Amino acid sequence: MSTEKYFVENELGRLCKLLIHSPDGGIGKIIPGTFADNLYDDIVHLQSMQKEYNHYVKLLLYFLDREKIDYIKNYQASATADKKAWCFIPGKKEYFNSEKVLDTQQLIGEIIKDEKVKLRLISAICSYEESSFAIQQKLEHITDAALLAKVLITGILPADENGTSEDMFIFPPTPNFIFTRDIGIMVKDHILLSRMATGARRRESLLTKFLSLYYFFKDEPQKVMEIIEESDFFLYEEEERKHRIITIEGGDVMMIHPRHFVIGCSIRTSSSAVNEIIHTLFSKPELGIEKISVVKIPKNRAQMHIDTIFTQVRRDVWVLYGRFSERILRAEHTSRTSYIHKLEHTPRPLEMEQVEILQFYKPADEVYVKTKDYAVAEKLPGIESLLRQISVEDFGVHSDDVKVIYSGGNVFPHDEREQWTDSCNVVALKEGVVIGYDRNDKTAAAFKANGFNVVTTSELFEQFENGTDPEQIENTLILLPSAELSRARGGSHCMSMPLLRDKL
Repeated sequence: MSTEKYFVENELGRLCKLLIHSPDGGIGKIIPGTFADNLYDDIVHLQSMQKEYNHYVKLLLYFLDREKIDYIKNYQASATADKKAWCFIPGKKEYFNSEKVLDTQQLIGEIIKDEKVKLRLISAICSYEESSFAIQQKLEHITDAALLAKVLITGILPADENGTSEDMFIFPPTPNFIFTRDIGIMVKDHILLSRMATGARRRESLLTKFLSLYYFFKDEPQKVMEIIEESDFFLYEEEERKHRIITIEGGDVMMIHPRHFVIGCSIRTSSSAVNEIIHTLFSKPELGIEKISVVKIPKNRAQMHIDTIFTQVRRDVWVLYGRFSERILRAEHTSRTSYIHKLEHTPRPLEMEQVEILQFYKPADEVYVKTKDYAVAEKLPGIESLLRQISVEDFGVHSDDVKVIYSGGNVFPHDEREQWTDSCNVVALKEGVVIGYDRNDKTAAAFKANGFNVVTTSELFEQFENGTDPEQIENTLILLPSAELSRARGGSHCMSMPLLRDKL
C-alpha cells in the first residue's frame, strides 16, 4: 500500500485516490450550432448521462472507499423515488464527501473558503472571460462556497443571486470537465499542469492550477510543474507562433513505469510542449525517469489523444486500435495481396496510419546538467512494438506472453465504430480489472476470448450485495452503461485523474 498522499508511477497499481468531475448543468446548455466550439459531436441528455455516471462513481466507491456505500444506501432508503439517482452530485447535503473519490467541484468549494483564494480565483476567471466588474462583484458577494464553485464551473448564476427571475449565463460552460485525465498529470509525487489546446477547456486549466497550488500541493508548490512558451513568444509573427505554441493534455501522457514516461504528440499536445517536457523531466533527478517515448500520431478528431488508441490492462495485456498496429497491417497486407490477385478491388484501404515513435534516454545527471543533451534511440516501427517493448523490457514479461486485444476484435467496421466510442480507453482499478463501455460488444467479446471475465456494473453491484468482496475480482472488464456518456467522446480513462496508485 502506498504511503504517499499523492503518487503515481504506473497505470496498473491499485487505484487508491482519484479526481473526477460529475456531469454538470453546463452540458445541458450545448446546442448544435456550438458543437465545434465545445468539442462535442451530438446533443447529450444530461439527466441520463448523470444516471450513467452514477454507476461509475458507485463502482469507484466499492473499490476505493467501501464505507461510503453504506452512507449512500442509508440515504437512498430514506429518499423519495425522484431523488434516489442524484446523491452523487457535489454541493448537496447528501453528498458522500469521500477522501478517495474526489470531485473538482467539491475541492474548489473547499479552497475558496479561504477569502484570499476566493478573490484571486474570481478575479482570474473574470479576467480570462472578460466579464464586467458588476459580474465580478456579484460573484464576490456569494457566501456559499459550494454554490460559488458550481457557478465558476457551469457559468450559470442562479436567479436568486443575480436579482432577476431567471438564471443568468455569465460564462461559457465547461462541458469537457468530466474528462479529468486531461487537466493535470501526476508524475510520481509531482504534478504536470496541462495547457489546453482549445478555448473550450482553458478555464479547466485555470481551475486545476488553483487546485494544485491551494489544495494538492499547497505546502509543496515546487512540485507543481508548468510548461509555458518562451518569454519572447509574443514577439514572433503569427505563423511562427503556431510552431512554438505549448499545448499539453493529459490524455497524451502515461506515467507507464517508474523509469519510463510516454507522451503523445497529437492534435491536442504540441511538438514544442513535448520537447519542453522532455527537458523538464530529465532535469529533475528526483523523478528517476530514464526513458521518454514520444508517440506522434495523426491530427485526427477520432484519435485526439494516445489514450484513445491504446491503454494498458495488465503488465502483459494491452487494448489497441488495430489501424495503429504495424503487426496487423503487415499481416493484412500479406493476406490481401493474394486476395487482390483474384478480385479487382480490396474491401478496405490498407494504408497504415502515419505514426512516428522516438525514444529518448537520459545520460548521467552531471552530463545532462552541463549539456542539456540526451541520447536518441532508433525509431520503433509502430505502436504495437512500443507496447510489447514496455511489457518485455520494463515489466519483465516473456515476449511470447504479451497479448494485445484489438478494438472491435479487429473486424471492420466494428473496430472503427467501437474505437470512436472509446473501446481502447479503459482505466485500471487494479492490475487486470478495468472499466469499459457496455456498447462496445465486439471489444468485450475480444476480452472474453483472451480469458477475461466480462460483467456489467449492475451485475457486479448485485454480486457485491450478495457478499462478493471487490478484492476477489480479478481479470475482469467491467462495463458501464454508456448510451449518453459515449456521446461526449471519452471513456473511463478520460474520466479519471489518478492521484494515488500503489506501486507494482
